[in-house]
Amino acid sequence: MARLPRVIFPGYPLHISVKGHNSQEIFLSDEDRRSYLEWLRDAAREYELAIHAYVLMPTHVHLLATPKTSLSASRTMQSVGRRYAQLFNQNYQRTGSIWEGRFKSTVIEPQAYFLLCQQYIEQHPVRAGLVQRSEDWLWSSYRHHVGAETVPWISDHPIYWGLGNTPFERQLAWQKLVSDQINKSDQEKVSDHLNYGWPMASPEFLDLMSLKSNRPLVPRRAGRPKKPPKV
Repeated sequence: MARLPRVIFPGYPLHISVKGHNSQEIFLSDEDRRSYLEWLRDAAREYELAIHAYVLMPTHVHLLATPKTSLSASRTMQSVGRRYAQLFNQNYQRTGSIWEGRFKSTVIEPQAYFLLCQQYIEQHPVRAGLVQRSEDWLWSSYRHHVGAETVPWISDHPIYWGLGNTPFERQLAWQKLVSDQINKSDQEKVSDHLNYGWPMASPEFLDLMSLKSNRPLVPRRAGRPKKPPKV
């Protein structure tokens, strides 16, 4: 079956993920992670992809970002993916792709789901058992959002800014929010929408966006359509 085109609306955030081939580890050292983040910063600036949140896991990457154009996300991910794969193969004497297919992405309705997705991303190391506290994982944007460090190229979304009137208020509110793990139902919702590429949005948002899309925004019901009753 033909692969559906991506759903991308410039100006609306995307949850993006890319993983290693066969779930292999793609970051074997801190230098690997630094290189990936530097190239992500450079590519995002060049192709106008505003990065709001990220996490580097051993086998995959999650991003929350807003594209300025319909090509911002794909060009950014292609650029950093190509450069990083070359470095990884050179450093570890291997050949071939290190990535499992193309990156996955889903549009996020900001007012309804932005904070949930950012929470999902920055809680990921704790959920995976890598650390006990989100601040202990150095390779995510969480420390930036609670004031433990500054990542100059992070572009905080207006929804995050709405958490408080001052940096301290926003940081404290975010710390409290991330300290509570999201429930299993919401975890599955975020994961499923990302895996299948369907927008994570309310029916009203989908109705509005359907006017701008050349592909369906919700899954079609399985089976043949019902025949109209005979008259």
